[in-house]
Amino acid sequence: MPKLPTLVAAATIIGLSAHTAVAQQPGLKMTLFGQPSVNNDSIWMALDKGLYTQEGLDITYRLFPSGTTAFQAFQTGQGDIVMTGDLPSVQYFFRVKGDYRTIAVIERDAKGYVAVTQTSITKPQDLIGKTVATRVGSTGSWFISEYLNKNGVDATKVTVKNLDTQVLPAALCGGEIAAFFIWQPVGSRTLEICPDKAHYLTDATGYIQGYLVAGARPQWLASAPGKDIAVRWLRATLKGRDIAQTDFASVAAYARAKLDLSEKATREQWDTNTRPIAIDKVYYDDFCSLSGWAQKEKMTEQKIDFQQLTWPDGLKAIDSKLVDAPPPPC
Repeated sequence: MPKLPTLVAAATIIGLSAHTAVAQQPGLKMTLFGQPSVNNDSIWMALDKGLYTQEGLDITYRLFPSGTTAFQAFQTGQGDIVMTGDLPSVQYFFRVKGDYRTIAVIERDAKGYVAVTQTSITKPQDLIGKTVATRVGSTGSWFISEYLNKNGVDATKVTVKNLDTQVLPAALCGGEIAAFFIWQPVGSRTLEICPDKAHYLTDATGYIQGYLVAGARPQWLASAPGKDIAVRWLRATLKGRDIAQTDFASVAAYARAKLDLSEKATREQWDTNTRPIAIDKVYYDDFCSLSGWAQKEKMTEQKIDFQQLTWPDGLKAIDSKLVDAPPPPC
């Protein structure tokens, strides 16, 4: 009979061999569409800390300047999970006749959405006769509309220009536009480029609460491989969230290395991030408000049916408490 140390050594070798075999198994491939914004920090940390790899995933991560732009690629059949804002997700759902499902709210906040203007603009009425920009069709469109409406400014007297997020700082600093309404860190970048020409007019507090949601195609989610990958991705993202909300240094290091974001710009948005990783009552309430606005603005004639818009199965497979019962269509 082998001596105890020999048995221990043999067991260790067998254990290491088994671990190596598992580690060498090819990961489940998926393509994730995201944006260069700090509200993606739960995903960043899951990538940076190897949490997706630990879940057996092999992720290709593609960045787009906005969710609206990401949807243009997604509609062609590219990508598996796509990160977008609130309004784009709803508009896309209707545009593709329901061929989309929200699988989780990744982040939401109001202070991370800002109106940056020329320094001469100090009140809402100063925007009359001016050209303001956003990525039309994004959450920025909702923000502009609510801001003008709640401050009694006739929207027909303000010209809204469609610009992608990466060109907004240069457009404002160069005088091409008088203001823009968008999410961070675009505002922070602008103030770093031309601090003498630009300032924050407002954030979205009291106007809207902007969202980052994850979505996928229902056919993919209905397949056994698709559901498996989605659940693994959600589980790893939840773990990434736990790191992101407590480890600013790691988030800042990632933002600096991957996106060339300053620590100050990262901090401004990190401080305002709320990361539920859920489908909850707050989500339903906010999206009902969004739906009411979209119907009033004639952007859609349809109510949101959350039974159709959302796919709660993935979160429920992890923890049923992450999903609240949906309200009636609104």
